[in-house]
Amino acid sequence: MSFNIGDYVVYCSKDICKIENIVIKCFNGIDKNEYFQLIPINTKNSSYYIPCNNCQSKVRRLLTKEEVYSLIDEIPESETEWCEDKNIRKNIFHSVLKSDDYHQLITMMHTLYIQRENQRSKGKKLLAADERVMHDAEHLIHQEFAFVLGIEEEQVSNFINSRLKSKDLQTNL
Repeated sequence: MSFNIGDYVVYCSKDICKIENIVIKCFNGIDKNEYFQLIPINTKNSSYYIPCNNCQSKVRRLLTKEEVYSLIDEIPESETEWCEDKNIRKNIFHSVLKSDDYHQLITMMHTLYIQRENQRSKGKKLLAADERVMHDAEHLIHQEFAFVLGIEEEQVSNFINSRLKSKDLQTNL
């Protein structure tokens, strides 16, 4: 997979960055290498330098609009299994957050939303750790979906809900 100056990418599953430049750097004092200079879209004053010849493990292309739509359309069919053991659940959730697998991320979010609603119906709340994971996952999803769709992050939930409602109406016709 090749990248070019001007491409937008996701770095380490968390930051959307623009490939600003390709530079020659010597970080170890011995070897000079080519690096992509990545500028995060939310913090313009910082840069990441990723070796051009070994960036696939840390950098990936953004989702396309079609992939975003497809992920949203999968939400109603996603499996929702709640793990009662909070330690096992914590490990599962953290591995999903680090995985960069949006199918798993969407499924996890759907599961957390359902669990939160179940807890609310009993007059309870989610555990703080589950709330944090939900917040972190929302941030990842909303940041990338907003950028790809050209909307504000605050609009992503409404966009997802209206797309799901319109799909539901279409299937019921």
